[in-house]
Amino acid sequence: MTSEYLPPRGMRDIIGVEAELYEYLFSEFKRTAKSRGFSPIITPTVEYFKLFEAKSGEEIRNSMYVFEDKAGRVLALRPEVTASVVRVYLRTLRALPKPIRLYYIAQCFRYEEPQHARYREFWQGGLEVLGDPDVNADLSVAITASEFLDNIGVKHVYIVGNVSIYRSILRSYGVDESSQDHILHLIDKERIESAIEEVKLKGGVEAAEVVSKILSIESLDTIENYLYDLKKALGELYERTLQEHYRTRDFINALRELGYQVVFSSRLVRGLAYYTGLIFEYKTASGDLEVSIGGGGRYDGLSTVYNGPFEYSTGLALGLDRIALVLSNSFKPQRVECIGVIVLKDVPISVGYRILKLIPPSFKSFVYRTRSLSKGLEYTNKVDCDFTIIVGSSEYKQNKVLVKNMRTGVQVLVDMNSLPEFLFLQSKFSNLK
Repeated sequence: MTSEYLPPRGMRDIIGVEAELYEYLFSEFKRTAKSRGFSPIITPTVEYFKLFEAKSGEEIRNSMYVFEDKAGRVLALRPEVTASVVRVYLRTLRALPKPIRLYYIAQCFRYEEPQHARYREFWQGGLEVLGDPDVNADLSVAITASEFLDNIGVKHVYIVGNVSIYRSILRSYGVDESSQDHILHLIDKERIESAIEEVKLKGGVEAAEVVSKILSIESLDTIENYLYDLKKALGELYERTLQEHYRTRDFINALRELGYQVVFSSRLVRGLAYYTGLIFEYKTASGDLEVSIGGGGRYDGLSTVYNGPFEYSTGLALGLDRIALVLSNSFKPQRVECIGVIVLKDVPISVGYRILKLIPPSFKSFVYRTRSLSKGLEYTNKVDCDFTIIVGSSEYKQNKVLVKNMRTGVQVLVDMNSLPEFLFLQSKFSNLK
């Protein structure tokens, strides 16, 4: 195939059963989110670059699609949606009763090396709660996402951590926020030795030893005991860090009590620089594919980056492309009965569309105009119609239609006014089948 018909590298055409799968995921995500009290938000695909520049994290900043428009404004294709949600909150939503619960489905873009199930254009389903400091907000987004995954048959486990302890330690040893972001980025990329060297460089040998110790701990109880040992070093940050630890414990306990599998990981930090506390990741729990399919966490105070007042915030995003890959071998789209309406050339075309309005909404239907009845029937057969409605000059003059069952070949002449009831009965009781 010549390159003129190919989409840009890292982009895809989604058609056929795969497109049906994506539509299914979109509708199920929306349905689940709405049923749990979330409202839709739709933000622009193109935003000002500065919206993401400050707190998206160095990996995302380096992989953004950035360009100037004709007026010289520096714009970007959104790499994620949370920053846009906070922008909209500051602009128009601050007066709403809190907590504010929002959901979205959006295309995002990152200029990365394309890999299997990792594209430059990708789909996210997200949930955000603004204005609630309680762990209930974190559980609200997490469990709603789990219900969506349960509904579509994706078994999953939680990997849970908390970046607050690292930020508190680094801050107490004088490491600035930008350097904190870089160190957490290195940990996220499992470049642990480089991260420890950076801590040593920015905060000293003792800080590096403390961070190294935390990275080696695999138990929440051990973390709590070690925090007590760090009480003097943490100073005024101790109580806040301890409360974040309690949030992590309460979050994990609640999920386990609800039957979800949860693993605590002190090394989980995730790549977005705006995370401030509890973080979590979803991974598939069965099958040949064991991949990360999403995650989220606390981003309290992101609003202040954009010169707004401090606001408590939490949220998550699921990678719908990854989820589609998990379901690709098992998904079978629900079949909807199909009716093709053949209008012969000597009949006004408007008749076909009058007939469409009479067809019950449980069917999918379309009008096909032709001079040749055999050609029309050949087409409706090829596109797998269950019934074909034929309107020639004879039927038109009698205000009737000829309904042909494409499975059995049986044809019935039906008064046009009786068509809705007739089709409903055929579908319900399969009398012609």
